[in-house]
Amino acid sequence: MDNLANPSVITAIADADFEGLVSSALFSQGWNVIARALDMNAVETEFTKSGMSEVILIYSSDLPGLSLDRLQKISRINKTQFGFADAVRSAKGLPDISPRPKSSSELISYIRANIRSPQLRAPLIQQSPNLDVSIIGVGSAGHSTGNTVLALNLAQESAMLGKKTLLIDANFQAPAIATLLDLRKVSHEANWRDVSENLSVSEVTQDKVNSFNTWIIDAASYFEAIYFDLGSLANLSSDLTDRRWASQIKIWVSNFAGELVITSTDELLQQKRLKDLLQDISQISLDPRISLAMMEATNLQKRETLSSSNFSKMAHVWQIPYDVRACSIALRERTTLARVCPKSSLRKAILNITSQIT
Repeated sequence: MDNLANPSVITAIADADFEGLVSSALFSQGWNVIARALDMNAVETEFTKSGMSEVILIYSSDLPGLSLDRLQKISRINKTQFGFADAVRSAKGLPDISPRPKSSSELISYIRANIRSPQLRAPLIQQSPNLDVSIIGVGSAGHSTGNTVLALNLAQESAMLGKKTLLIDANFQAPAIATLLDLRKVSHEANWRDVSENLSVSEVTQDKVNSFNTWIIDAASYFEAIYFDLGSLANLSSDLTDRRWASQIKIWVSNFAGELVITSTDELLQQKRLKDLLQDISQISLDPRISLAMMEATNLQKRETLSSSNFSKMAHVWQIPYDVRACSIALRERTTLARVCPKSSLRKAILNITSQIT
């Protein structure tokens, strides 16, 4: 199950209200509930069918006929299981039982966080951290959309507005922030590196992912705004149920960010990728507000406009002017637009976006 775009799920919950919450949460993600068992006999019947080793079992301790012995027999066939307590919070002597989630979003957050490593799962749902910080994810619908440039300059503008700001490079395929700012060994920093007044940067690597959940809480207690450069968001729904380490930051941002900014251009192929991404996102529920930052294409002959219905659920849709000169100067000087081209139309557009999302 390393690539679960639309997982198949069996629910085994006697309490109708809780089963309804679970099923509606799963349906909201486009996941396939293939059976809703009312007792342990029905569960065993389902798992005797062929091809059932890659199914998620979500059960409750109130299930009639459930016992540790019968559950262990099922676990030999199926390793991905999530058990929850009954209505009076009893585990009935069963191991690895979590309290019932209070909402659909809490349930989905728990499954997303633990589906990657079921053998390492914490037995209890952890309460969502109370993060008194603005968290903004920036991701691209395709390649070469100005994603990193936007994330970097949004963070710079936030810092210049007086907010303690952290910019996290979580673009594992192509980390670029350290290069753009001419910083060496940022990935080796245990915490973050201060680069200018109110602005710090960090780069997440595979070695740091295991401690990320603890590290980010410490960062959130110090900074007032945290920006993530997420890189490509193509196949986002698949990433949110992916067990690979590279998907963990996207899962975290999808659960805790207030804003998710998608970058694209109005070039024909980029619009096709944007349309595919928006279709992908429409099949799942995300907590962050979704906005679009559209960079004007350089080749006007290949422009295409998506219908307004594609943007109906977006918090903002920003048109950003393409400014080759300003970007070239910032790249040459290894700095941000505010430092070298403060009056450029591109810098002003990014400042306007920053003021709206922070």
